[in-house]
Amino acid sequence: MTTEHDIEQVAVGDLIVHPANPRQGDIGTIVQSIEKNGWYGTIVAQRSTGYVLAGNHRLMAAQSLQLDTVPVYWVDVDDRTARRILLADNRAADLATYDDDKLVELLLGATTDDDLLGTGFDATDVADLLLKVDDSLGDGGALDPDDPTQYPREVKSPVYRQTGDCPDIVDMYDRTRTRELIAEIDTATELPDEVAAFLRSAAERHTAFRFDKIAEYYTHAPANIQSLMERSALVIIDFDRAVELGFVELREQLRRIYDAEYGHDDN
Repeated sequence: MTTEHDIEQVAVGDLIVHPANPRQGDIGTIVQSIEKNGWYGTIVAQRSTGYVLAGNHRLMAAQSLQLDTVPVYWVDVDDRTARRILLADNRAADLATYDDDKLVELLLGATTDDDLLGTGFDATDVADLLLKVDDSLGDGGALDPDDPTQYPREVKSPVYRQTGDCPDIVDMYDRTRTRELIAEIDTATELPDEVAAFLRSAAERHTAFRFDKIAEYYTHAPANIQSLMERSALVIIDFDRAVELGFVELREQLRRIYDAEYGHDDN
């Protein structure tokens, strides 16, 4: 049974990524989650070796973020038991499956609230999942009006109408995190110029866009600016064209689906 004495804050430098860990994780997604949600959970490590048995990629994310300490649950086990724990932790993740309907409900809620950042999912993942659920309906996509778990096959592009004044450009995006990262890059030592340029470009991924403001601005913009906004996937007018260009932005469509399936609460 776990007690408070089993878990302690341990210096990141005292832990070792297990050299035999076969799992290849997405460190960037974990880093983004920690940045957005904070650290939660513990790392499981073998006390005699310092090897991590569960949470190797969380440790690597902690190293990337230059965290000083992380919570660790130490286990006093021999090497054979440690190997079994390492294998079991990885295999259990392989055997897990999703309840797609529940996942759709969670993701639609997060998308409607513009709250996907830090979940590991993006708008493309949501679109793919909706199509997967849609394809599972059978009968050529016919919908049963009495079945709330079914979702419409046809994805219609949103219709943008003016609802207020044209917003200011500065209100449509937030570069706070981008500027912080670029400042860190610019002050880093011994960075080759091409690496610094690459990292600056990557930092732009952290610019947060206010798509409700962008949609309103679009309705006030002249045709040439509207065209450029469409090509930049800031708005979607032609869904098939957006896919062709490599973008999927479904926020407004997903809001409609969510409201239709689960109702809308203004409170």
